[in-house]
Amino acid sequence: MTDTPEFLLDAGVVLQRGDLHLNAELRVQHGEVVAVMGPNGAGKTTLLHALLGWLPLQSGWIFVDGETFEAPNEDIATPTHRRGLGMVFQDGLLFPHLRVAGNIRFGAAPNKDLTSLIETLELSSLLQKYPSELSAGQTQRVALARTLAAGPKMVLLDEPLASLDTTGRSRARDLIGTALSENLSGALIVTHDPVDAFALAQRVVVLENGRISQFDSPEAIQSQPQSRWVADLMGWNIFRGMRRGTSVLMPNGTEIATTGLQADGEVAAMINPASVALFPERPVGSPRNSWLCQVRGVQLLGDIARVSLSGPLNIYADITTTAAAELALKEGTEVWVTVKATEVLTELDSSRD
Repeated sequence: MTDTPEFLLDAGVVLQRGDLHLNAELRVQHGEVVAVMGPNGAGKTTLLHALLGWLPLQSGWIFVDGETFEAPNEDIATPTHRRGLGMVFQDGLLFPHLRVAGNIRFGAAPNKDLTSLIETLELSSLLQKYPSELSAGQTQRVALARTLAAGPKMVLLDEPLASLDTTGRSRARDLIGTALSENLSGALIVTHDPVDAFALAQRVVVLENGRISQFDSPEAIQSQPQSRWVADLMGWNIFRGMRRGTSVLMPNGTEIATTGLQADGEVAAMINPASVALFPERPVGSPRNSWLCQVRGVQLLGDIARVSLSGPLNIYADITTTAAAELALKEGTEVWVTVKATEVLTELDSSRD
């Protein structure tokens, strides 16, 4: 714990809300955007509300740019309106009786020049409209403009793109990302969409059951998920079985070799589809993880072909479209599937979804 301005946000949030016990520590650098992800009920919105001061801490601390906002042990609790934090809600919550210009100007310093912010979020043509005349994407951009215009120390966004369709979401994501980079010292964004998280944030916090299970770069989240929930979100193959030496024994008798397991009992073996290799003939040397499978289907995703396979394991492989063409893959084609033991991640399977 530190009260120096080394971090924009330095927080340890411990509180009970119904059945949820939230115990999370996180630090956000100056100028950094951090996304908060996790399953429903994990504590994402609760975390934002605690930072805002809407939910009191049982213990812990909240420092923003070196200023103590909350420290129960020291009997310090700064009121919400004095924390200087901005909040953008999922539905925008614009003032219905004010035009867009009035909404944006609300809370901003008198005579503050908002031209650049308005242009960045492409709101110039909407200034004389009322909120009821706006689309969902326009509403969110106005809500963000209003928040940034007030000059907050940090902005918290709770599912800001959830109500947008695919086209509107992509455009709003680009505009919001630009606005944040140009006008903000830091932000926390709660989202369920990994595309939003990876496009907008430099790092990602994963909350599960009130605890942080991973806090890393988008690249590390994708390549080295630390939980089954993250692996499933990233489209990884997940297999459940029993530990048997350094292997995971599946219910059908198939074994998945790993480089070592840390605990006995039921485990989940997680395999990145990009780590799955396909061969027309059995590979030389007979790798430990090698199975003869049949192609169930091939889906093209840009320059990647996602191949679904059935056999001793039902597994997905991501290979290049060039490789897929060379293998002449189609439904029913038999191929050898291999995975290096070092590419198999494991986790104690203490609960089932």
